[in-house]
Amino acid sequence: MLEKIHFAGKYARKTTAVLTVLTVLLLLELLLFCSSPVLMARQLETIVDDIDHCTVEGYYTMKDIGSKDVILVTARKMNAGDEYINQENNLYEVERIEGRTAWARFKGRIELSHFSAEMVWGKIEGDAFISEAQADGEDFKIGIYHSHGAESYVPSDGSESIPEGGGILKVGEVLAERLRDNQLAVAYSSETHVPHDAGAYQRSRRTVEELLRDGSNALFDVHRDAVPAAEYKETVQGEPTVQIQLVVGRQNQNVQTNRSFAESMKRVTDDTHPGLIKGILMADGSYNQDMAPLSLLLEVGSHENTREGAERSVSLFAETVSVYFRGQEGAAALEGIGSTALRSVLWVVLITGLAVGVYMLVSTGGRDELRSKIKHFFTREFSEFRGGNKRNENEE
Repeated sequence: MLEKIHFAGKYARKTTAVLTVLTVLLLLELLLFCSSPVLMARQLETIVDDIDHCTVEGYYTMKDIGSKDVILVTARKMNAGDEYINQENNLYEVERIEGRTAWARFKGRIELSHFSAEMVWGKIEGDAFISEAQADGEDFKIGIYHSHGAESYVPSDGSESIPEGGGILKVGEVLAERLRDNQLAVAYSSETHVPHDAGAYQRSRRTVEELLRDGSNALFDVHRDAVPAAEYKETVQGEPTVQIQLVVGRQNQNVQTNRSFAESMKRVTDDTHPGLIKGILMADGSYNQDMAPLSLLLEVGSHENTREGAERSVSLFAETVSVYFRGQEGAAALEGIGSTALRSVLWVVLITGLAVGVYMLVSTGGRDELRSKIKHFFTREFSEFRGGNKRNENEE
């Protein structure tokens, strides 16, 4: 009997020792997990990124601490330390949150980064995700996807969210098509990653992995905001336009590269289509931007803007992306000014022609005399112009 008791006690002590070791190992694993910035960022994604993003009345208002002026209205949850570069390149930093008001201090007007295409390629060359195709010198590829593929535009789609696939997918498709039109390689995913909950960014993370394996080395996660339509309306090159906002996640190891990427993209857009970029928001979270150094989240208008307006905006943005990645070749393809400016030039030519026509009609005294002068010009004087060089040679 005593031997049985002794054996039971010895077994209990061994069991306790094993449990103690397992407990210590579990605590060490948790400690290591929480000390990893990347893993912490992934957890912040599920807590921060999706909260209030698509609530119609849940947006935040950023205000200047000094002037009390409204700087930004956004459905993204704001935190102290968030930064914002507005359309005029003024930098603000959030100091405190009161309810849904983010009080920010003006830090000064900044010079946007000149993060060139050559510098971008250099960064990618050193990245672990570079594909065999890029190693062989093939074209730069852009990946496009939607973490919130149910997002829609109420005036065009009839709802702010469509679980089967919202209007945002059509906006992403147009962006992909226009980039291809501008001779850029594109990989596009129409996966919706529904439902729109705290796990959406974890599900879209798998899509990002697929895009990277496919050779993408710049990523655009296309969204729309959830604020009043007026917040994203601007006149761009004489036409009412839905603006695009760039979002960079502060909680990832690529934040400085992604920020430089966003700033330089805005700088080029300010030259090609001034006013198209609303601003750059550096928000708490990761948005999967820890997976690649050239990643941007695009807010293309709001749920109250039209989808057609958003599609036109990404078409303009595609021209900017072409200039950014293809340099002078991309600029030449756009003829330096883009289709909108070209239409403006044609209108000037048309109006000038009409003005000249009216002047000639008045000065000649009637349509018959005007017709006679025009006929005279094209039959005699124009023919002399074509043969003038030959006659001049004979005279000499």
